[in-house]
Amino acid sequence: MAQTINRDQCDDGKLRRREILTRMLFWAVVVVLLKVFLSIVVEYRRYFPADFESNFLSGRRHSFTGGYRQAFYVHILSSPVALGLATFLMISGGKKRWRVLHRFVGRIQFALVLLVVVPSGMVMAKDAYAGPTSAAGFVSLNVATAACLVMAVWRARGRKFVAHRRWATRSFVLLASPLLLRLIAGAAIVSGLESERSYQLNSWISWLIPLLIYEICFAYPKPRQSQLVNQDKVRVEAGESG
Repeated sequence: MAQTINRDQCDDGKLRRREILTRMLFWAVVVVLLKVFLSIVVEYRRYFPADFESNFLSGRRHSFTGGYRQAFYVHILSSPVALGLATFLMISGGKKRWRVLHRFVGRIQFALVLLVVVPSGMVMAKDAYAGPTSAAGFVSLNVATAACLVMAVWRARGRKFVAHRRWATRSFVLLASPLLLRLIAGAAIVSGLESERSYQLNSWISWLIPLLIYEICFAYPKPRQSQLVNQDKVRVEAGESG
């Protein structure tokens, strides 16, 4: 009996250390992505008016007209807002004191992504740099983002909150994937590997790899790890109600 208890305590300690390391890694990734996000926003000053020497608009002087131009401005203005709302929803999810605001922001997020971010992204995708392969990657990203968000709302309305959080997290990962796209593109430029082929590859791996990492490592925790997470949630809720 004593050996079993000691073994359980040892396993619990390992899981908690792993959880601490995971959180440290998470915040390190957040810092890097925040830096990338700020660098993208700072570059917006070169889009008003359009500067065709800027990174994104380089070589688009003749195609930057009509529907693409409108979709571009709609997309670059709505996407940061959608990502900010998604971040708040990830932080506030499961917390009683934020429940009402969480639902309200969730409705805004649902409408913003499905009616603005995804449609404008679709218009931009058809004229993506490096041709049909990149276009297919970005179209697939938009479809996957919309599908995950719809599933998240559907699960929430069915009060399947564990499944809701999984789908909401998938949606968050996909909304944040353009940051990884920019990070990989920057690394390709610095290393001298920038090419149409690398951009085509980037248009797929920048969202498939983080989604795959989430599915393998975080979406379905092991039984004992899940038990520890549930125990922590009970303690938090007990503290809030006390």
